[in-house]
Amino acid sequence: MCLKTLRGTFLYLLLISPLTIFSQSLGCWNTLNLNYDNGKKWSFSTEFQLRSLQFYRNYNYNEYKAFVSYKVMPNLQTSVVLGRYTTYGNGKTFQNPKLAEEFRAVLQVGLSNSLGKVKVDHRYRFEKRFYTSGNRASRIRYRIGLAMPLDKAKKTTLGVANEFLIAITQGSKVIRYDKNRVSIGVTRKLNDVVSMQVGYLNQYDSKSLDEPGNKFFVYSLLLNLSKSNAHHHLNADN
Repeated sequence: MCLKTLRGTFLYLLLISPLTIFSQSLGCWNTLNLNYDNGKKWSFSTEFQLRSLQFYRNYNYNEYKAFVSYKVMPNLQTSVVLGRYTTYGNGKTFQNPKLAEEFRAVLQVGLSNSLGKVKVDHRYRFEKRFYTSGNRASRIRYRIGLAMPLDKAKKTTLGVANEFLIAITQGSKVIRYDKNRVSIGVTRKLNDVVSMQVGYLNQYDSKSLDEPGNKFFVYSLLLNLSKSNAHHHLNADN
């Protein structure tokens, strides 16, 4: 299959196919990400998310978090992440009572390599979760992502990712398979500062209270405020 046909097929799947399933329970996963890289070892970013259980209505989730990252090697990066995450009840937008509200402290390791034109990213996370209810928990996460340029200028990139989330209750007595997230999307670099992502995410949920919903239309806006304009792929994050 030629590159033009492949690109057209994926653009159809991402932009046209969702229109046929809006009548189903398709939620929205919206992200604003701001990143600054000092061009050496350190980078800083912040991210805001807003999610809904129906297409741009019935908003039930928001989060905000900050990253401080250090590049150990060209393809190895470590990060500390701190964030606040809130999930509301189903029904109207941000309807009380809150199902879950938590603060997270995260240690993250990112490893990347290339297979021809395909960039492969591995992300490992260990999360400590502190709920306002007084409960505490931990979670281990692993995500593998693939990104492939769709044009010679590398301004348009196809990304796919699969993430596995394993929950550990307080005291490490119970370990359970919490979630699995599979996503596909296209990133378009509009200029040196602004990139935009459109995609689809399918989530298996063990029915924990924090973050219900299974199918999401994904839209992300990425602002690169640094001189180092690294290309982003789809980041299905929580």
